[in-house]
Amino acid sequence: MRRWGRLLPVLALLGCSDLAEGEGGVVALEVQVPAPGSVEVGDALQLNATALGADGNPVDVAISWRAADATVSVSATGVVTGVSPGTGRVQAVSGSLSSALVSLTVLARVDTLILVGDAVRTVPADPGASGDLVVLLQTFTPTVAPVADRPVIYEITTPVAGTTPAVALTGGVQTDTVNTGSDGTVAGMQLSRVAGAPLVDSAIVEVRAVRTNGAVVSGSGQRFIIRFQ
Repeated sequence: MRRWGRLLPVLALLGCSDLAEGEGGVVALEVQVPAPGSVEVGDALQLNATALGADGNPVDVAISWRAADATVSVSATGVVTGVSPGTGRVQAVSGSLSSALVSLTVLARVDTLILVGDAVRTVPADPGASGDLVVLLQTFTPTVAPVADRPVIYEITTPVAGTTPAVALTGGVQTDTVNTGSDGTVAGMQLSRVAGAPLVDSAIVEVRAVRTNGAVVSGSGQRFIIRFQ
C-alpha cells in the first residue's frame, strides 16, 4: 500500500526565455505556483505572476494569462480551473513577452466514498481478523468512474487505544492513510486483534477522504463495525 505524503505550499519560479526588453522595461515574468501544482476538475487554483526589470526588481505593468490546453481554462487574473483530467499548460503574458509554460495536473474530482462489502461483520475472536475493509472512490464527472491514486484515511475510533491497543490496522497502527489502486479501491487494509491484549466485544473503523481543495468527500465518516465472538 502506497502512502500519501504531506504536501506543503512552495513557489515554482519560471522566467521568460526571451530576455528582450518589453513594455515598461520588463525582461522576464516570474510565475508563482502553489505546490503540488494540481487541481481537480471543476476546482480553481490561483496563480500569480510578477514582471521583472533588467535590475531584477518588480515592474508595475499589466499581466494577462492564456491556456495552451483544453484541459484547463484560465481567467484574466490567473485563476486556473480544471476542465478535464490530464496535463494543462498556462502562461503569463505582458505585451510581447511571455513566461515559460506552467504545467499543472488536472485530476478527476472525487465525488463520493463508498464502502464495498458488509459494513457490519461478525468474526471469530481467534484469530480476530476482519478481512479486507474495502473503500471505493468515484467521480461523477464527466461520467461515473473509479478514481485511482487518491488517499483514504482509516482510523480506529473504538476501542480507544490505551497503553496496549486491543486491536490494530494492517501494519500495527491505529490510523493510516493509503492510496486507491487503479480500480479506485483500497486493498489489503484489515483490522485484527492484538495478540495477548484483552478481548473486546467490537471495534469500529471510520473511513474518510479529502479532496485536493481540502473539502471532505461525500460519504466520509462511514464506519466498519467488527464484532468478535
